[in-house]
Amino acid sequence: MGPFGGRRIRSVHRFALSPTSWGISEEADWGPQLDAERVLSDASAVGEGAITAGPPGFLPDRSDHARALLRRYRLRVVAGQVHAILHHSGIRGPELAHIDGHAHWLSAVGAETLVLAAIPERNTGADHNGASLSIGEWAHLLHLVGSVEHVCARHHLKLAVQPRFGSIIQDPKDIERLLVGSEAGVCLDLAHLVLAGADPVEVIELTAGRIQHVHLNDVDLDLADRVRDRSLGYKEAVHRNLYRPIGEGGAEVDRAIAALRATGYHGWYALEQETRLLSSADRPLGPISRSLDHVVPLLA
Repeated sequence: MGPFGGRRIRSVHRFALSPTSWGISEEADWGPQLDAERVLSDASAVGEGAITAGPPGFLPDRSDHARALLRRYRLRVVAGQVHAILHHSGIRGPELAHIDGHAHWLSAVGAETLVLAAIPERNTGADHNGASLSIGEWAHLLHLVGSVEHVCARHHLKLAVQPRFGSIIQDPKDIERLLVGSEAGVCLDLAHLVLAGADPVEVIELTAGRIQHVHLNDVDLDLADRVRDRSLGYKEAVHRNLYRPIGEGGAEVDRAIAALRATGYHGWYALEQETRLLSSADRPLGPISRSLDHVVPLLA
């Protein structure tokens, strides 16, 4: 039974909205953070009843309080993300405990999928700088991914490892290593694949059959090039509108959705259109609505 007393709120297109599209972030000095109720009210008005969980602290830490808030706005959480250090053997226990706690909360609020990003370090104030691992560190990362699969199974969640620019796993070579060395599913984020210099369609073909979750977004290619060559920081690029409404950037989202359909993907899509607000008076619904106008017909 889900958080709505057995009555599932159903997204016709399996399309969810992410709080990041309203400027919500756990990054230090990201910008003004809107009240959760304002974001949920907007999402309920323009979406199809489904959201992702947002960063820790966006929704109440107590799952019963979170469920009550979601019920008030007739929303369901379909997935949530956790960032963890997976390649350091000395902190395996604390990192697994961190993931387990998040998985327990996600399951309690009715989510289906845990999206896992393998971060180089815990420093939310730093730009995304990436990392290069030794063979031993890769072995430990892959072993820990297997442990996270068991954690997710215990909480009745699917695991989707996200290749993310500036994280440990970001380009096709890293993704292939994950596919060969584990049985984990993947979360594909179109913009982050472009930022890493990959062709999203080629990655979709590489990961066919393992895709568990998809982040839909679009990017300004000139800014993406500058982020990739480190001449512009990621946070500053987002401030300059790195993420564009879907169909107004260069990520070729239409082509990617067609490729996903060709692989037989039937999972959730989430609008993950990161933004930074200048003030709490900003209205991010304009870009969100333009993305919805473009993408919803593609999912029909």
